Amino acid sequence: MGNIKIGLEIHMHLRTKEKLFCTCKIPEQNSPINTTICERCTGQPGAKPMLPNKTAIAHVIKLALIFNSSITKNTYFQRKHYTWPDMPTGFQRTISGGHIAPNGIGGSFKGIELEELHIEEDPAAWDPVTGEINYNRSGFPLAEIVTKPQFTSTEQLRDWLEELILVSKYLKALNEEYGIKSDVNVSIEESDYQRVEIKNVSSITNIVKAAEAEIARQRECVSKGEPIKQETRRYNDELDETQFMRSKEDAQDYMFLPEPDLPNLIIDDKWIAELKASLPELPEQKRQRYAAYSLSKEDIEVLVANAYLTQLFEHALEQKPNPKEVGLFLRREVPRVLNYHHEDMHTLEEKNIKEELSNLLELLGSDKISYTTAQKLLEKLYDEKFDIKAYVEENNLLQVQDTALIEELLRKALREAPKAVEDFKNGNDKALNFIVGIVMRETKGTAKPQVVNEILAKVIQEF
Repeated sequence: MGNIKIGLEIHMHLRTKEKLFCTCKIPEQNSPINTTICERCTGQPGAKPMLPNKTAIAHVIKLALIFNSSITKNTYFQRKHYTWPDMPTGFQRTISGGHIAPNGIGGSFKGIELEELHIEEDPAAWDPVTGEINYNRSGFPLAEIVTKPQFTSTEQLRDWLEELILVSKYLKALNEEYGIKSDVNVSIEESDYQRVEIKNVSSITNIVKAAEAEIARQRECVSKGEPIKQETRRYNDELDETQFMRSKEDAQDYMFLPEPDLPNLIIDDKWIAELKASLPELPEQKRQRYAAYSLSKEDIEVLVANAYLTQLFEHALEQKPNPKEVGLFLRREVPRVLNYHHEDMHTLEEKNIKEELSNLLELLGSDKISYTTAQKLLEKLYDEKFDIKAYVEENNLLQVQDTALIEELLRKALREAPKAVEDFKNGNDKALNFIVGIVMRETKGTAKPQVVNEILAKVIQEF
């Protein structure tokens, strides 16, 4: 089979408190229909837009900085005209189209070059079956990111999108509840790269599945001798197939015109410098730093991919603990407890126990409690919030630091278990697990198994 080319036009819902051109609050997705609206975002006659949301503009500039795009310092909004019911004004306000300079030009991300990056407003949600229009979403700030058609596999596409989402979360630019939607442009070598566009695909999973479905459709057409037509399609996730919408000849002329009710958008060097200075450490930088802690690639990925776990790990590192033990605990035990309760990380965040978890990690990372004790404390903490440090002291859970006591317990256990000693001397190394288990029981799990084994290796020589 021949090569493929995929390009994206991504619409990222930006994280702001208010809409782009009015003071309506950004609604939750399950908010009652048409409850967060005003005369501006519903396009009432005579209503004019307010100045654009500064936070939304800042998010777009930060993305441009991450992509190393050329930032346009003087540009303006245009009216993109069309007649769908989801935009009662008959146009969408956008910094794109025609010969306008978008907010960001060029740049690249994870090896994929970008055409441009710009801000625009989201239309309302229109249900073509019922005719119902929900204007809650109308005026929501969007960043549109246009890539060159340089994706050569759907695996690469998925990885790239996951990293883009992760970086946008680090920047606190993405409204995670609404996420992204994308137009997906697909072409295959067998048709001399005749491009087909799939409109408005939501979620990473569906974007990848839509691309896979369209690649399969185009290859089937070619195998049957049917030509690939340049057209626009939609993705039906229930049938896992793309469906015809319109041909290129039916494409609408948007008649871009400058927006007369908004002044030019002017961005000065001082603001760009301030935003650049505010950029956080990004995922790839964290991966490189965490690699120094002898954590596996898989462990690092879990930590880096979740902001909550990252914050806990970073706070623990400030206490100068054993980073590998803390990292492994966060990567393995937190997901284990969540999976047991059939919950996700958002549930853990809602419990408001970050301080207690930080104290637990501090005790574990400084060898004051054992890994087993930390496991049990995490399980208890999930069910009820309590003072970790006070509970550990009151219940004598501090890890035994007295090596003389451990040695004494080992000698006693060895004397009382001659069969285990004999089996060990006959070549059964696992026979000593019984001895370690006795000491762990005697210390109520507060002895560190590694220390017990180190002392046992010396003491056993006397028997």
